[in-house]
Parts: sequence; C-alpha cells; structure tokens
Amino acid sequence: MGWDAVSRRRVPRRFLAARRTGGYPRRVILPPPLRRGDPVRVVAPSSPFDPAALAKGLEVLSGRLGLLPRMRTDLTARRAYLAGDDARRVEEWREAVADPEARAIFCARGGYGAMRILSAVDPAPLLARPKALVGFSDVTALHASLNRAGLATVHGPVLTQLGRAPEDAVRHLEALLRQDAPRAGAWDVPEPGAGLVAARTIRPGRASGPLLGGTLTLLAHLAGTPYAPSLEGAILFLEDVGEKPYRIDRCLTQLRLAGALDGLAGIAVGLLTQCDDGGVLAADVVREAALALGVPAVEGLPAGHDDANFALPLGARATLVAPAPGEEGPPRLLFDGWTGRSGA
Repeated sequence: MGWDAVSRRRVPRRFLAARRTGGYPRRVILPPPLRRGDPVRVVAPSSPFDPAALAKGLEVLSGRLGLLPRMRTDLTARRAYLAGDDARRVEEWREAVADPEARAIFCARGGYGAMRILSAVDPAPLLARPKALVGFSDVTALHASLNRAGLATVHGPVLTQLGRAPEDAVRHLEALLRQDAPRAGAWDVPEPGAGLVAARTIRPGRASGPLLGGTLTLLAHLAGTPYAPSLEGAILFLEDVGEKPYRIDRCLTQLRLAGALDGLAGIAVGLLTQCDDGGVLAADVVREAALALGVPAVEGLPAGHDDANFALPLGARATLVAPAPGEEGPPRLLFDGWTGRSGA
C-alpha cells in the first residue's frame, strides 16, 4: 500500500504514479483497470443527446467491451440546452461516484453544462475510491478539475460518438481501459492503449510530464478559476471543433496572458475539426503559438471531434517524442505513466 498526499488515505501502489514536475509535485492516482463484466455508470453532465445515438454507444459498451452500464431513468431529461437542470445533473454525478460496484463513469455527450456543476463536484470520493471517468469535449471541465485534484482520467469517446467509432479506435480504448498494453520501446510504434502516433513534428525534441488538457475552448474558459490545472512541467494536449482560426488564436492568447502556458514541457495537438475558415488554417495558428513557446511539439494526433477519436490518459505521465528530420521513428505520444504497470 502507498500513501496518497491528496486524499490522505492509503491506496494500492498500483494506483499511484510519481509526479515529479513543478506543477504536480504530488502523486497522481490512476483508476483501476476495467474487466469484462464490470458495472459502469452512464451520466449526462452537459447537453441533451440523441437517444438513438446513445443506444448505439451502449451496444458497443456492453457488447464489444463487455461492460454493464447503469443509468438513471431521467438520463434523457432536457432543459433547453442542458440535460436537465443543474440539480438533476449534480445528483446524477454524486450517485455515480457513490455507486460501490461501478468501476467507471462514462459520459453520454459533451455540448455544454459541465462547468455549471463544477462547484458541486467533490474530487475526494474519487480519490478515495477511484473510477475511470471517460469522455471529452465539454467533459474537459470535469477532467481538469479531477486532474488538478490528483486523479488521472480518460479523454475518450462519449457514448453518442462511440457507436460510430471505427474498430481500431474501440480496440485502443479497450486496451487503455484494461491497462494491459506493453510499454513502447525507444523507437517502436506504440501498441493500442500504449500511445498515439502524430502526423508531424512542429518543433523537435523530447519531453516528459503529466499529460493535461482537452478542448482548447474549455481550457481557456477555465483560466483564472480554481478548477484549471497547473500546466507547469506538463505536456499540453489540445483539440477543438467549429472554432474559427481567430477564436483559436483568442483562446491561446488568453491562456498565454493568464500565465497558464508558462513552464510547459511540450505540446501535443489533436484534431482541429471544422476550424479552418476563408483559406486560414487553424493548424497554422496553433503551430505558430507552439513554436513561440519554444517547447517540443507535435500535431495531428487522432484524438478529438472525429469518429476516430482515440483515447488518451489525462493526468498520467506521458512522453512526447518529436523527431527532427532524419531521426528514427514517427512523432508520437507515449503513455508511459499508464502502461507497463503490472506488478507495480
């Protein structure tokens, strides 16, 4: 057993990974691996959703992944642009966290609304009895809050997206949740669940640190709040959808002016879906910002608002490899704080 400085409870050592960077001096708790037959909770902390799309995602969750989803009867509630009022969504979250049998919490959809309930999201119960939180987009708000408290989470498909995911993305998610992928070697392409290959290097180099981030817009809106994680010494993962290049610029500028980007170890850029406008590429905006920060950076990771949304562990230690021209191996992000932990 090991001692966790965040919850001040004794937890199994296999749930712990050392945090050695300036922004994260404590240890981070890793959720236990999932196995077939495990009960999991489904929640809707943000916007309402298409029930047919949810049903397809539940088929993958139960049929392909072998998990047993549980949900409240009012999961499909709707209040304007929210999945029910704040009180309903808070109660649903607390019930999911308190469920003694559930091993993970899967989000039905993103959209908007998770920020509204952050003040009611207490990380302490999940630090004491960890569960994997799985989702992305608006769920970035929950990831950020829990990562800040010391819990690793899974940036991965929401259930309304999971039903459209290609098999290789589902296989990768399964391996990540089972935490049985082998650690990649120095030049190896990572196995499913052990890392992701990027499209290209922005700035060459190598960096290690906690992997933090998510949807850029959400991170910018969290700047200056008590829920934004410190990015000092971290590898920042970014993705977004439907934001024009000037808005991408504005979000990055807000983070820079707030000092949120000071001390970054590296940058890993995912998908910028439907963000180009009038011949201006959103990737060029992010690339310029990454180069100005002077840290190792890669782009084109297959994670974000696309059916092929490959999962990655936020809060856990990762290594960013950005090869220079002529160096061996592809640009890649290795989940070395999450994989190869059997017997730890």
